Amino acid sequence: MHSQATREVEGLVFQMASGLSALKKMVDVLGTPRDTVEHRHRIGEANLRLQDTAKRIKEQLTSLGQDKAAMSAVAQQKVRRLMQDFGAMLQDYKSTQKVAAEREATSLPRAAVAAAAAAASAAAAASAAAAGGGGREQELERQGLLQQQRMAEAAQLEGAMAYNEALIEERDHGIQEIQRQIGEVNEMFQDLAVLINDQGQQIITVDQQIATTAERTYEGTRQLVRAERSQRAARNKCLVLWLVSGVIVALILIVLFG
Repeated sequence: MHSQATREVEGLVFQMASGLSALKKMVDVLGTPRDTVEHRHRIGEANLRLQDTAKRIKEQLTSLGQDKAAMSAVAQQKVRRLMQDFGAMLQDYKSTQKVAAEREATSLPRAAVAAAAAAASAAAAASAAAAGGGGREQELERQGLLQQQRMAEAAQLEGAMAYNEALIEERDHGIQEIQRQIGEVNEMFQDLAVLINDQGQQIITVDQQIATTAERTYEGTRQLVRAERSQRAARNKCLVLWLVSGVIVALILIVLFG
């Protein structure tokens, strides 16, 4: 049961790592000519997927951490390693979100720039029409064309301003969403820190028990060696006594019957 749950967490951690790598590449595009409204929407969708994966990992790690008493020391160490990997990934994810928020705050998608360029193009055409020469009829025609172009320019500028305002509002909403997600990541990281501490204390206890058992085994071995040496010394003393006794008896017999 625990091994299956651990494998599921490992799969989710790998999935989150892949998603985070893809998010970093998308964040690098912010503020460049490839930065569009659709691209920022894709970043928002990627963030939602990562948030969902992170919540699933946290839930499963919490469940594993609560069931640590029924796990072996090796299984606990594996879970703790997953917790530490997940914690490092959350930190990396939070840093990536901060970079995304900073870049979104200092730039707008390229569509806004295109609208401004169209307005500038209309202004340039109007200036070119005004610079032309000719008779009175042509002058009146140029003035009418110039008036139409100025009206078109004003409409384009007004549309560009409205579009920019909409983009700014959407950008601000996106930044607020990123800030909210950063807050959720911070909460997950704090909860994970508690889990790591709890799991770490349990692992330390197990290690201490193993070390104590090894020490007791070593001490027992030393005592056995001492006992064996003592017995060997006692046997040697007995042999010496028997030999001395035999020599004494032999001398007595020689004296008596010599």
